[in-house]
Amino acid sequence: MSDNYGWIDLHHHLIPSFYVKALENKGITDLSGVPIPIYNPEECLKDMDKVGIDKAILSIPASGLHIKHNEFFGNLARETNTYLAEIVREHPTRFGALASVPLPDIDGSFTELEYAMDELRLDGVVLLSNSDGLYLGDAELEDFFAELNRRRAVVFVHPDDPPFADMRKPDVPVVHIEWPFDTTRAVANMVYNGVLDRNPNIRFILPHGGGAVPYLAWRISILEYRQRDKVKKMRSLYDLILRKQGPAAGLRLLKNMYYDTTAVTTPSSLRTLMELLDLTHIVLGTDLGAAPRLMASLVLSDLKSFDGFSEDDLRTIARTGALDLFPRLSSV
Repeated sequence: MSDNYGWIDLHHHLIPSFYVKALENKGITDLSGVPIPIYNPEECLKDMDKVGIDKAILSIPASGLHIKHNEFFGNLARETNTYLAEIVREHPTRFGALASVPLPDIDGSFTELEYAMDELRLDGVVLLSNSDGLYLGDAELEDFFAELNRRRAVVFVHPDDPPFADMRKPDVPVVHIEWPFDTTRAVANMVYNGVLDRNPNIRFILPHGGGAVPYLAWRISILEYRQRDKVKKMRSLYDLILRKQGPAAGLRLLKNMYYDTTAVTTPSSLRTLMELLDLTHIVLGTDLGAAPRLMASLVLSDLKSFDGFSEDDLRTIARTGALDLFPRLSSV
């Protein structure tokens, strides 16, 4: 196969030195047990060129931070969003960027969303699966999601440590197992609470192939039928499911999301994604900036060697979904 796909990476972190220094001043030297790497735009572009990535949507990870200090997070979000906007202005043909907001401070998040989208003109927003225990889909976020829906925003759902991560549990690093499951919890919560129904204009990107969402799609999809306002009107959940012809109607909510390829490129994982999704909803993610360049090389190598993808399929995954989400990139 050729390698002229023009890959667009939607899961790509850029971690400036001032961000690391601000966390060090609060006694934080790692994110969820992983040392924080400083990553500058020059290194980023060098790595992109070496592995064959044409463009990237940048974000700054805030997972694993447990500081209950709204002003600190509000200031840090403003500084990082301004920084990313500057990088995009300097390299408009290579980068887009996602805004950070200081959830669970909802008022502060409204303020930062408005500034980042209207003044800085960033391309979307990154939200954690939960922010200090406030999960995406919780009732407290109803107005915030309505605003994202009004803006037709792209939302990248980045996993975080679940609020019970410090409880007794198997001795496995939280980023390996709990992060993909926390993405799944957030999606299930949004389905169950009707958030996806009420906000159809938000376009969600799920990292790590959606966590366990593709494998648990049947169980998650029928949560739509368990929504309290719907089930009360029916004799039973199963009457409702049968009337809707199984979970197919509920699956539409999951199929409308976009799923990135970070750390899920084994053939079995890719086949599961193919079974659930149109190829236009599978997008490249490498975790460059947080993960070493070798990870990005492995992701791209696995995608290109997978016997289930044709060259046309790879071109679709490389660009089609990304340009649907971020059409600005098609003109630069």
